[in-house]
Amino acid sequence: MTGNSATTVKPAVPGNSATPENPAATASSADAAQSQPLGGRAAHVHTQSPLGFFCDFDGTISTKDRITAIMREFVPEASASLIERVNHRELSVRAAVEAMFALIPSARFDEVREFVTSTTVIREGFSRFVDYATEHSWPIAVVSGGFDFFVDPAIAPWRDRLTVFYNRIDTSGEYLRTIWPHPCDALCDADCGLCKPTILRSYEQSVRRSVVIGDGVTDFEAARHADFVYARASLLTECQRHGLPHQAFETFDDIVADLSSGRAQALLSTKRGGANR
Repeated sequence: MTGNSATTVKPAVPGNSATPENPAATASSADAAQSQPLGGRAAHVHTQSPLGFFCDFDGTISTKDRITAIMREFVPEASASLIERVNHRELSVRAAVEAMFALIPSARFDEVREFVTSTTVIREGFSRFVDYATEHSWPIAVVSGGFDFFVDPAIAPWRDRLTVFYNRIDTSGEYLRTIWPHPCDALCDADCGLCKPTILRSYEQSVRRSVVIGDGVTDFEAARHADFVYARASLLTECQRHGLPHQAFETFDDIVADLSSGRAQALLSTKRGGANR
């Protein structure tokens, strides 16, 4: 799959996300072995990369937010107020996502999975971005507040070059239940569900400069901890409002062009930033 244009995703067999015990765990033991140098525990201990990228999935790698799309397709009226409240930071991400998925009967999970995998479109230039980072030995972590059943099929063509963090869905009960493998650590009280700042902190010894790529309010706490941010949509507004070092983007080709024009060198030659280091 190339990055020349936005790409519709075809379903693939889901794999395993990174876990707290082994951040680089992947869909198979072979994937795990290949991912270790890009951000697993071995990399944390023995090597340090000049740059590390922490990339959101929903609305960033994918062109549209997948959780919002699911809710609008299957429970539009019941989920509308929850979506509104989390966007206005009136409800934590964990509480909102748990409540939204609990509206959907487990018996409809196959419909949900088919809908989301068949409608996911990858943002233009993502493949070239992965190639560019790999050429420079810069690790990419996909840090998604979404779920394995739609993230894994979408990133399958690049899976061996990515470390992936996401959530899971339990279908054993009458209604869908969320499982949170990457909760907030003692330094975060935001009730994130999947805690992006916690994951960034786990890389502090293995990455000299951290770069967050995102689009939404759920990426803001991670952005505050990063040295630099590539932002679009509401995250761009938040970066501007709070004076975070950032660059706007619409495609991953924009990011590659910015890095190639001197951004990477500038990041490595400046004092480490991040609001809460």
